[in-house]
Amino acid sequence: MSQKSEDLLQSFFIQCSDVGLNCDCVVFGKSEEKVNDAMIMHMDEYHAIIPKEMTTCMRLRIRENIHSYRDSVRAEILREFPDVSEKLLPVV
Repeated sequence: MSQKSEDLLQSFFIQCSDVGLNCDCVVFGKSEEKVNDAMIMHMDEYHAIIPKEMTTCMRLRIRENIHSYRDSVRAEILREFPDVSEKLLPVV
């Protein structure tokens, strides 16, 4: 099943490297909770970090690094074109 662009814009994501692991994986989901759960499963399956043994700090680091895809797109545009007025940014 392919993901539609409107689904992607309504999604959240986290990069495994943002959590401190040397990994290029990016996990997407429709809610922050789904992304959180999927990241914990990824860490278990690919990094042998057992969910029951995860520290509060590790769980917090995951929560803090979940981003809205929509906000990420807007931020990227502003990085590339810092002089763009907010009024001219696309409504994504």
